[in-house]
Amino acid sequence: MSEQRSIEKEHATPDRVLATRLGLLGLIPFVVLSLWLAGIPADHVWRETTIRLLTGYAAVVLSFLGGARWALAVAGDYADARRDIAISILPALIGWVVMFIPPHLAFVLLAVAFAAQGAWDSLSGQAGVLPAWFARLRVQLTAAAVIAMIIAFAATAVG
Repeated sequence: MSEQRSIEKEHATPDRVLATRLGLLGLIPFVVLSLWLAGIPADHVWRETTIRLLTGYAAVVLSFLGGARWALAVAGDYADARRDIAISILPALIGWVVMFIPPHLAFVLLAVAFAAQGAWDSLSGQAGVLPAWFARLRVQLTAAAVIAMIIAFAATAVG
């Protein structure tokens, strides 16, 4: 019976398909804005706006991920739920801070924050706090977001 349940959990349910599609769609601004930023000259009329758009979008997504973990921890009945409630506010705080620091530093901080959030989600999947399929999806989405932040860093690095 438990084998049947694990197979059912891994089956592509409508919610799983929707979450995957929305997650992939959410990568579009990361990809488009980071590649655009890397491809335009430093004096381009849209450069500062592109930096603000990418930083703002990344901050919002990071806050969303923290909020999702906060909700999971509040509703959860697992040993580390109280710790997770406290930790889950960090992404929103980091997202706020990146709005006020130089872009190249913001993109480094965002890359580190996305990587940490992705690692937390992956480890939570291994611990059974998150569904395994969701943890795998989060690792894939995290990799794309981190690559986008590295590209943006390279495009804005001083010197």
